[in-house]
Amino acid sequence: MMTRGLMLGAALTLAACAGTGARSFNDPVVQKLYNLSTPEYYASLTLANRIAQNCARYTYDAALDSSLNEARNEVGRGSLSANSQRAGIELETDVSRRSFEVKHGVDVTTDDLCAAGDAEILEGSALSALLIPV
Repeated sequence: MMTRGLMLGAALTLAACAGTGARSFNDPVVQKLYNLSTPEYYASLTLANRIAQNCARYTYDAALDSSLNEARNEVGRGSLSANSQRAGIELETDVSRRSFEVKHGVDVTTDDLCAAGDAEILEGSALSALLIPV
């Protein structure tokens, strides 16, 4: 009985560890994020970060953010190109934030965003690629 309990505990631990890994670059949701325009990409990063900050069930995938930025820099759509598009990024971030708030009935500055994060993951939205369930 003790051995069976230990085996079950080990299996659950391994399953929990396997579920916390970053998404593959070939994942369709990651590809959605990768293919966004520079302003849309940075707006999605901002919203994903906000969800992770306002929901204890998610963390922000900084490793994926970094690797996507490197890949986007190679094709001229990463952080190196963002400076020249700052006004467009700020405008898109504001529009995306407002749209997100209306879509989910939340205020991203004060509300718990767990339900919104869950909905984005179920939808398979681009920003959901950056959310890691805890």
